[in-house]
Amino acid sequence: MSLSSFIGAQRNRKSSISNRHGFTLIELLVSIAIISILIGLLLPAVQAAREAARRATCSNNLKQQGLGLQMFINLHNRFPGNGGHTRDSVIKSASGEMIVIQTEDFDAGQNFKWGIGNPQRGPKNQTGCWAYSILPNLEQSAAYEQIVIDAPLKIFLCPSRSRPDPAPTANDENGNYESGGLTWSRTDYAANSKIARKYPRTFRVAGVTDGLSQTYAIGEKAYDRSVQIPTSWYWDEPIFSGGSKGTVRSGLRIAGDGVGISYKNNWGSAHKQGALFSLCDGSVKFVPGSIDWKVMRALLSPSGGEVESNELFSN
Repeated sequence: MSLSSFIGAQRNRKSSISNRHGFTLIELLVSIAIISILIGLLLPAVQAAREAARRATCSNNLKQQGLGLQMFINLHNRFPGNGGHTRDSVIKSASGEMIVIQTEDFDAGQNFKWGIGNPQRGPKNQTGCWAYSILPNLEQSAAYEQIVIDAPLKIFLCPSRSRPDPAPTANDENGNYESGGLTWSRTDYAANSKIARKYPRTFRVAGVTDGLSQTYAIGEKAYDRSVQIPTSWYWDEPIFSGGSKGTVRSGLRIAGDGVGISYKNNWGSAHKQGALFSLCDGSVKFVPGSIDWKVMRALLSPSGGEVESNELFSN
């Protein structure tokens, strides 16, 4: 190799080495810091987008329930009742015995026997609650006819709440429960008790003199995560039961999900700042938790003579 060729090869080697760049420690730390900031900025946006999708699904659940309610009304000219206990309200337990489902409420000092959905009974004397009555209108005819109580029905569950799957009941500090050792489907939604009356009463559509668009039909119910657990029925009786406060509400407050909240008889949700409601005309609105109790009372009343502005609602 000539001297000139050797010198040229060395130059090319040095040029190749000089073109090989790497990250210094400072550059690496800066890059990590920038990525962390971007993740911090994007994460809330991603979470907000997910919650928006969950809220949309919850709204659709209520829309479908509202449509099911409208179909029931068109057929029977009345709202479905909330059911109640009768002599034939019995079901075969996991051990094969015929039992009455019930709750012993320690706070109330009473034992409450519940009705059970019965496909042989008509709308005027149905012992199951309103949710059971509209199952055929929600493409759940098999569950209605066969009383398939152990299958969670997603249309009655809010995805934002993400409650655990139910389990056979176990007695706790709030009460004793008789579920026959069976697993019963629950609902995150409750009907307005002023229109979903307890057996044997039902409410006729003509009785909504305030207007269908001015009266709540179904809404999200309050949920204390330390009380409404998978093994408890306390203020959370199942879809196939009848006559309980687990499937209706009449309270004037909207409470966000949490521990130690005012859940008895009240409305509430896992959504921020309010809850979703389906009105008697089938429309669905988001109602802020800050709503005045007098306005809430007016919207729950089907015939009180109050007419409230739609400005109270948001879609």
